[in-house]
Amino acid sequence: MTKQQRQEEEVLGRLEKVARDRSNGDPVLEEVLLMHLHYNWGKGRNPRTPRIDEPHIVNCVKFWRVGHNASHEFYVGTDGNGKRFHYSVGESVTVDLEGNPLVYDEDGYPVVPQGMDRYFKEVSVFNGYYGHF
Repeated sequence: MTKQQRQEEEVLGRLEKVARDRSNGDPVLEEVLLMHLHYNWGKGRNPRTPRIDEPHIVNCVKFWRVGHNASHEFYVGTDGNGKRFHYSVGESVTVDLEGNPLVYDEDGYPVVPQGMDRYFKEVSVFNGYYGHF
């Protein structure tokens, strides 16, 4: 095992401990917090001082950010009763690949409305892609 691999294992162990300590025995919350801590570590946050951000609350479900791209933010969360949820929010995608509007007003003129896309769904497990759902 290389020095870098040992350091990564040490960091991952530290993040797991923080998630476990902050979850108060809730395995789903521990899973959510660990994903959030991995995301923060990937953004360059110091793993020696792991930070858990305040949750983003939607429909009484607490969400923590686990990813982003240029237009959207991606969250996973729990309601505290063992249920898992995905949530994404971002700019509305209303143009085609060439930049032409996909929405037209009542007179047939193209318009690009300002807005937000939101996606909220209960899931059975957290796995796979955490991008656009």
